[in-house]
Amino acid sequence: MSISGVIDKQALRELCRPRDAKAWFDLLLRIGGEALLFGLAVYFLDRSLPVALVFFYLAAVWHGFWGYAGIGHELSHGRVFNSPTLNRVLYRAASYLTWNNPSFFAKAHGYHHRHTFADDDGEALSTQEWGPAALFGYITVDLPLLLRRLFYVLVNAAGFIPRDGRWSALEWTYQRDAIAMLVFNLAIHAALALSLGDWRVNLLWFLLPFTGQVFNRLLAQSQHIGLAGFKAEGPLKHSRTIKLPWLFEFLYAGMNFHAEHHLVPAVPYYRLTELNALLVQRGLLAEVQARPYFLREIWVSIRELRRG
Repeated sequence: MSISGVIDKQALRELCRPRDAKAWFDLLLRIGGEALLFGLAVYFLDRSLPVALVFFYLAAVWHGFWGYAGIGHELSHGRVFNSPTLNRVLYRAASYLTWNNPSFFAKAHGYHHRHTFADDDGEALSTQEWGPAALFGYITVDLPLLLRRLFYVLVNAAGFIPRDGRWSALEWTYQRDAIAMLVFNLAIHAALALSLGDWRVNLLWFLLPFTGQVFNRLLAQSQHIGLAGFKAEGPLKHSRTIKLPWLFEFLYAGMNFHAEHHLVPAVPYYRLTELNALLVQRGLLAEVQARPYFLREIWVSIRELRRG
């Protein structure tokens, strides 16, 4: 369907306009919340290790949403702040914080939006591993992901990529981001070591992006799974909108309104609720309730895809 049938051009232009005050408030809340949780984990290291680990786990869950199941994805679209430069800088920072190469994602994600559910759309067609061992890793520490990310950032920084059973030269754009990612994270570790002088703090920060990631993995998986049959019917059918509690909607940067996002990617995440209200009011969108979906329906879709 065309968005022009839902909202007039002037109202759409207004809906697509970023609001810097809201964007800054959310960013500071995101940074402050993680700083508080991680700071409490550090504070309790010598006072109560179980309490420290609880705060560390909460900080890790929070931290995971800097990635592409979260604000990193929205920054990649350049519609969070009015300043394109600020969006680009923060997009790279969010990517490096989660050990993701922003140049790889920008290319793949642009294709995903233009050709959702095409045969080579790696995002819409991807199904993560959800066996008992993998699920345990998502809930605790995902060591395979940790090792995989480290391996790729090191070989990419050296200018190579494994492809089709051989080592190929990597384009400078991707190599540059891999080098920047290493420098960025080494600088953070150096600052932690110099300021606190406790190797345990560095270990916690190193494990942070790979711990407690089950929630953002489930949310990322929910965006399109089971909807391939509707690819010809447009975003309101091939993408899923799920009602979430406020905190998860905030951390996820509004990507639970995924059908709305695919319909108009230029709308900032914090204005998707307005577009959602218009679509629901006109009876154009079916919303999914989170509890039954994540307790049962998503697992049915995962099993069906695995059997297929």
